[in-house]
Amino acid sequence: MPPIALRHWRERVFPNGEWVLLLALLAEVAVFSGIAQNFLTWENLIEITRFSVELGLLALALTPVIVTGGIDLSVGSMMGLAAVAFGALWRDAQFPLAGALLSALLIGSAGGALNAILISRFHLSPLVVTLGSFSLFRGIAEGITHGAVNYTDFPRTFLFLGQGYILGVIPAQLLLFLPVPGGRDGNGRASRAAWNARSTATIGSV
Repeated sequence: MPPIALRHWRERVFPNGEWVLLLALLAEVAVFSGIAQNFLTWENLIEITRFSVELGLLALALTPVIVTGGIDLSVGSMMGLAAVAFGALWRDAQFPLAGALLSALLIGSAGGALNAILISRFHLSPLVVTLGSFSLFRGIAEGITHGAVNYTDFPRTFLFLGQGYILGVIPAQLLLFLPVPGGRDGNGRASRAAWNARSTATIGSV
């Protein structure tokens, strides 16, 4: 491939220099493959994929926040509080599974709304607000569990979402990890515009 064509291909595929991250990933795989003989196996790849879905879902939720110049330090604590609330409502309050799930989603939405109101309406720093709500959500979760209670014995059909495999190979939770475009589509450009030039974005109804 001619050098000019190679450069155009690289700019089209890796417009922001993502190839550096790819090289770092390949180097990491090479190092761990040399250290651990079972690292570069199909079984380990499936397990890594299964355990990465949780972080991947958090990353997808935080991407528009970071793209627009914000930050949310409370997302992990909010996820923990929602999980604890789900378990407490299902086991202790005898909620049906669907009711406990809906309640957990509402609790998570309420926590996000609290952060949003304090940041957007009262013009407080996202770093300060989410640092405070991080401690708030975590404290509520620890208060419910007293730092020792575990919620287990969920129905097998429900556990399949987090621990099951489709056809015995594909992790079931991988279906929840749907890629969300944001780098080159209109939504991604609009989000960056809202942060880089807020007044212009407002005038343009972005």
